[in-house]
Amino acid sequence: MRGDVEVEKATILIVDDEKFYLDVLIGILKTDYRVLVARSGEEAQGQLQRGSRPDLILLDLLMPGIDGYETCRRIKSNPATSDIPLIFLTSRDDVEGETLGLGLGAVDYITKPISPPTVKARIQTHLALRRAQCALERQNEVLEERVKERTESLRKVGAELVLAEERERRRIARELHDGPTQRLVLSKINLGRLKSSLEPGPCRGIDDVLDTIDITLKELRTLMVQLSPPVLYELGLGPAVEWLAENILGEQGIQFRVDSAESYDRLKEETRVFLFRAIRELMLNIVKHAQASRSSVSINTTGNEILIEVRDDGVGMDYPVEPEAQVNGGFGLFVLRDRIDMLGGKLSIGVNGGTCVTLRVPIGNTEVEA
Repeated sequence: MRGDVEVEKATILIVDDEKFYLDVLIGILKTDYRVLVARSGEEAQGQLQRGSRPDLILLDLLMPGIDGYETCRRIKSNPATSDIPLIFLTSRDDVEGETLGLGLGAVDYITKPISPPTVKARIQTHLALRRAQCALERQNEVLEERVKERTESLRKVGAELVLAEERERRRIARELHDGPTQRLVLSKINLGRLKSSLEPGPCRGIDDVLDTIDITLKELRTLMVQLSPPVLYELGLGPAVEWLAENILGEQGIQFRVDSAESYDRLKEETRVFLFRAIRELMLNIVKHAQASRSSVSINTTGNEILIEVRDDGVGMDYPVEPEAQVNGGFGLFVLRDRIDMLGGKLSIGVNGGTCVTLRVPIGNTEVEA
C-alpha cells in the first residue's frame, strides 16, 4: 500500500517441470509479484490461450513434451502474446543455445542454480523496460490520434478555403455581370440610338466606339466564365469538363474526347470545384507543354472511388517522376497531390507514348449535398 492507493502487482508466469525450482522461484517472487505456474510448455500454452496475460514469463529450456525453444517460438508467433518479455531458465551455459533463444525472441537468460538477487534484478529490469515500451506505445497512439485530428482539421480548412475562393469568384463574376457589363450594354444601346439620329458622316467615330464596346463585352464575358463557369453549377461536372475541353483543347486545335458516365452534380461543392479546377490545370498543362495532337478525359466510378484520367499523346517525360515534380516542365503537381491526399485520394502519373495523370478520390469523402 502507498497511502490509500494499492499498487497492482505485476504477474509472472513460471514454466518449469522441476518442483524444486518452482518452489524456489515462488518463494523469491511471491511477495512482490502475482505468480502463475505451468509445469510444461503445453500447460503454459493452454493458460495463454485461455486469456492469461502475464507481464513476464520465466521459461525453462529442458522440459518433457515441447521444450523451451518450441514453447518460446509458439508464444512469439502468436500476436496476442508476442510482446510478453520472456526469460529462459537453463542449466546449460553455451553460446550457441543462448544465441538460438535470443533469436527466437527471448530477452534474457538466467542460469541454474538460481541466484535470488540475480532473478530479482533481471525481472525488475525487463519489467521496467516493458513499462517504458508500453508508455512509448501509448504516447505514439496519442500522437497518431493528434496527427489524425490535425490532418482532418486541415482537410476541413482546405475545403473551407476552396469554397470561400469559389464563392468570391462567383461574387466577382456577378458584380461584373450586374455592374460593368450591364452599363456597357446600356451604353451600346444608347450609342446605337444616337447613331440612328445622326448623319452617316459623324457615325464613323461611333462605330469605332461600338466595336470597342463589343470587344470589351466579349472579354468581360470570357473573364466571368473563367472566374465561375455557370455550366459547372447548372449541368454538373461531366458537362462542365466537356465545355472545358472545347474551350481549352479545341481552341488550340487539339483533338479531344471526354467520357463521363454522369454529371456528378450531387458531389459536395468543394470536391466538385476542386476536381473541375484540377482537370482545367491539367488541360492547360497539355496546351502549354505537351505538344500533343490528341487528348482524352475520362470520369468514372470504380467501386467506392471516382476515377479521373487525363491523357495526351505528347512528348511525355524523359523519365517517370514523383507527383512533386512537373509534367513536361510545366504545371507543378505538389499542390494538387496535397489536396488529393486531404480528400483521402491518390494522384499517379504514367508515361507511355504521352502522359496519363490519374486522380482517385474516395466517394465516401465526397458526401452528397442534402
